[in-house]
Amino acid sequence: MPLPPALAAKLAKRGLIASKNKQSSEPTKKNDYKGLSTCPNKSNIFHECTVWCKSHWLGVLTPDPRYVRNMQKLLAKYPLLNNWTEVFDKGLGRYYYWNMENDIVSWLPPKHPRAVLTKSAAKLREKYINEQRDKRLKEREELSKKDRAEKDGDRGHDRDSDEDDRGHRSKYSERRDRDRDRDRDDKRGKRDRDREERHRRDRDKRKREEQLDPMDPSTYSDVPQGTWSDGLETNKMRADNTASGVLFQQRPYPAPGAVLAANREKEDKERRK
Repeated sequence: MPLPPALAAKLAKRGLIASKNKQSSEPTKKNDYKGLSTCPNKSNIFHECTVWCKSHWLGVLTPDPRYVRNMQKLLAKYPLLNNWTEVFDKGLGRYYYWNMENDIVSWLPPKHPRAVLTKSAAKLREKYINEQRDKRLKEREELSKKDRAEKDGDRGHDRDSDEDDRGHRSKYSERRDRDRDRDRDDKRGKRDRDREERHRRDRDKRKREEQLDPMDPSTYSDVPQGTWSDGLETNKMRADNTASGVLFQQRPYPAPGAVLAANREKEDKERRK
């Protein structure tokens, strides 16, 4: 339903809706790929002239006389062809050479050995901007397709979730049983390894205790096996009363070879058993 004319006029005056007269009076803005004539950066295809360029770059209206003399000498040595002409660039204050037939430009005469013939910056900038626009449109289309595919997948998943619920439960239960069995086997193996390690430590401990120590008086006498402090003068309560001094000073010690031989003989007996 269209709005009343009075209401539409008030809304258009406040800027809430666009006026038909205003839309018809404003022409369609075209992209200016050439850039500002007085901007020295317009030859860069990645530069787009803005209001800042218009207010700051005043340009060079007339070329430098010394530069003109050098250019004339260069043209006398490398003359232009019929379809080429020189054009003054107000942004840089230099002449460039333009082929009017194929729209090719160069900063040096085309016959110069170091001349680089290329398309104009406006053509290259237009091509670059169009490629970027096409790239953005393509990315948006891919994102929209991806979103639609995800939505369709979600709907399909919701539709098939009831049917696949039993299958998921059975797979989960099987995986849980496998994990439980593997954990049980790991625990059993760890217990067995710990038990073997305890047995090995106890066997080594008993073996060390059964060996004779040549520095221990209990090895060659009836004195019971004691600690390192037994027999010291500060521990006379547990020392031998028959000795007048410290035990290791009064008791004769056997030869180390005799003790080692006794140990070897004891090991041989155990091995025969």
